[in-house]
Amino acid sequence: MTQKNTQREIIRAQHKQQARKRTISLVIGVLILVAAFLLVYFLPRLLNASKIQGYANQNGRSVGDPNAPVKVVEFSSFSCSHCRTFALETEEQLIKDYVDTGKVYFTFSAFQFDEGETMNASEAAYCAGEQNRFFEMQKLLFENSGFAGAFNESNISAYAKQLGLNLSDFNQCMESDVQRSQIRTDTENARLLGVTGTPMFDVNGTLVYSNTLIETIDAALAAAGN
Repeated sequence: MTQKNTQREIIRAQHKQQARKRTISLVIGVLILVAAFLLVYFLPRLLNASKIQGYANQNGRSVGDPNAPVKVVEFSSFSCSHCRTFALETEEQLIKDYVDTGKVYFTFSAFQFDEGETMNASEAAYCAGEQNRFFEMQKLLFENSGFAGAFNESNISAYAKQLGLNLSDFNQCMESDVQRSQIRTDTENARLLGVTGTPMFDVNGTLVYSNTLIETIDAALAAAGN
């Protein structure tokens, strides 16, 4: 009996040891998955944030020479995928070719379809504009727009920190709702002009979509003798 009991104890001990090994392997596997998820989720944000730069001659939500012969106002929404594409893939080249050369004065105007979380994004961009960092915040918001909760309060604060904004001034602006009121006014004014979708552009009084933006700018420049 003693020998049988000893054998049973040895077998039970072996089973326990194997169970512990399986548990440890499972925990390690879960930790690896969590680490991989966090890397995939946060690394693009950190890399994108490090690449974001503003433009020369920025003034709030505008960039360029106010006396340029062509004035372009973009009506955009942070809920709009085409707006995101324009901001991240087209805007920089437009600034380089037309704004930096003194031909165009470019202004961003928020167009709110509703007062959901995208209003937080618009307000954050406008508040960053008070510190002449509008376009940096705009790009950071669009970069992160595909993530869940991208425009919630905690993430908005994180973006402000990443951009090195004066957080006291930024938070005061966000809490005051002054820019939120401005966004509502800009949206209503856009509707009065005939804006129904985004992104749309007012080029010296002519409303166009992005697919005809450049040719409309060129025509306006030609009409102005440039």
